Amino acid sequence: MADFISRISVVCFAASYGVALLFEASRLWFRSGVRGITMIGFVTAGLFAHSLYLIWRSTTLPSIPLSSAFDWYLLAAWLLAAGSLWMTLSNPRTPVGLFVLPVVLALIGAAELSSREPFPQSPATQIWGVIHGSFNLVMSVAVVLGGLAGGMWLIQAGRLARKQAPIQGFRMPSLEKLSIWSSRMTVLAAISGSFGFLSGIILNIVNQQRGLIGSVPWTDPVVLRMGALVAWLIIVAATSRTMRQHAVGRRITAVLSLVSLAMLTLSIAWGVLGNTQHGLSPTQQKSAPLSAGFVEDAS
Repeated sequence: MADFISRISVVCFAASYGVALLFEASRLWFRSGVRGITMIGFVTAGLFAHSLYLIWRSTTLPSIPLSSAFDWYLLAAWLLAAGSLWMTLSNPRTPVGLFVLPVVLALIGAAELSSREPFPQSPATQIWGVIHGSFNLVMSVAVVLGGLAGGMWLIQAGRLARKQAPIQGFRMPSLEKLSIWSSRMTVLAAISGSFGFLSGIILNIVNQQRGLIGSVPWTDPVVLRMGALVAWLIIVAATSRTMRQHAVGRRITAVLSLVSLAMLTLSIAWGVLGNTQHGLSPTQQKSAPLSAGFVEDAS
């Protein structure tokens, strides 16, 4: 069994999600009685392989389980894939996978481009590192789900405004449900993002006080970028709660949720391809030139 699990690769579950996405997209062109079951089967198979892969990495690597940028992105993709499966089973006629699975595949792609080196570890940073990463993981998933709900709201509202008939086998949730979901996710993202940023500050202070290489400058691009993102999420959440009683409040929330998703996407792209000292292992920081590119963790 252990040998079987060790042979599972990222390609295995990424391919399963990709096939499921193709089946979901086929709703736009033709109807099929077995498509839903087949799509659910591929997502389930991908999620199963994905789970085994994460378990194998967490039990075989010498570092803290799932403690690299590579693992972080895969864990975020797993949460979204699991959420997609649950929402599809709950609302079989809603094309959830068409919106969620591309994000899942994008996160897997980001994982492949990220470092597999563990984040800097010490007894003093392990607890704060877990807290920091967990809150940021929740924030990212909430931003994605809120942005997708906002996008679906705008599509549905546009179709209703134009009095277009719904596509057969392609039913959207009600505008009220989408608005509530988007609004709640903005609040969750703001709260978890704030705690994630605060715990990251504490983690960096601990590292600096103890002279650990894992500390980063306060002017590091990741610190500034995450601070700006959290400030934006707080503004979005406050605006959403303030405008919820107004006629245009739902549209504003939907648009702002989409903007948040775009900002998170740019943030991840910057983290994968940009320059930072955040998340480098001590070995990487020692060998990296002071002015060269660094790999960012997503926590």
